[in-house]
Amino acid sequence: MSNASFEKMSKLEKEYSRKLAESAKDVKNPVVRVVMVAVAQDSLKHSMIYDAMTELLKGERPLIGEVELDRIAGEIEYHIRTEEEMIRYLKETLEKGVDNKAIKFFLETLLRDELYHHALLKKVLEMIVRREAFTESDLWDLIWKEATFHGAPGG
Repeated sequence: MSNASFEKMSKLEKEYSRKLAESAKDVKNPVVRVVMVAVAQDSLKHSMIYDAMTELLKGERPLIGEVELDRIAGEIEYHIRTEEEMIRYLKETLEKGVDNKAIKFFLETLLRDELYHHALLKKVLEMIVRREAFTESDLWDLIWKEATFHGAPGG
């Protein structure tokens, strides 16, 4: 596990994504074309994940301040609710029954993705945003704890 290997994999994923997306342009069958494009997009996503792991290994993780925390938390909460709406729609649609095998395949694929997105966003909200928040009070606690004289001359 090294930056060099993650950087190499990121480049491979990007190139694979580009080639697959390019190949998909000429495919007339909508099912085959959308699967090829979806895999290409997943490869691009994988490249971004490798890039993030490279950054993590460098040890550079910017702190999340109070204002940014509120904005990020609000956005993620909105997207969690949106994913819940999508999941409800897909489950209801599938429960009604779908005769077309290609459409059923797409609906099931979407449901699987939405369930994953929902769980992932909830985890991000819980683990990353909430636990990495660095508020002004955290800063003052840190400063106060390390201050030799705690605000008074000589102690």
